[in-house]
Amino acid sequence: MALPTTYLTTAKNLEGILNAIQSAKAPSRFTQRFLEDLGFKSNPDRLVIGLLKALGFLTPDGAPTQRYFDYLNQSQSRGVLGEAVEEAYGDLFQLRRDAHNLPRGELIGKMKTLTQGQVGDAVLEKMATTFTSLVKLADFGGPSSSK
Repeated sequence: MALPTTYLTTAKNLEGILNAIQSAKAPSRFTQRFLEDLGFKSNPDRLVIGLLKALGFLTPDGAPTQRYFDYLNQSQSRGVLGEAVEEAYGDLFQLRRDAHNLPRGELIGKMKTLTQGQVGDAVLEKMATTFTSLVKLADFGGPSSSK
């Protein structure tokens, strides 16, 4: 795996969805219906389910993981998300330990290298937007170690 193949077509609701997850009782399975019950009904919002799986918040069948439950604790949620981003985008962080600080142009260039040119510019833009949106909501280098 070079990078998560999951990305958002728009990240405008990402923070709202993550905040809603923290306010809601954890489901037995995180489904499209659960997301709609949180108030996020648009097609682009549904892509967050795949992203949560890529970040290790959900199992492949949609059940919340320990990371999901850890994220519910608001005093540690930013660190939990940072750890998840570092793990999911591990190849990017191997290239640059401070990948979360990369300027957008350099980030897209590194993503293009990691995807071996197999991804078009429009998708690279969406992948970079997803990454930078996650980074804004996360803390890096916190108390827990990566891996």
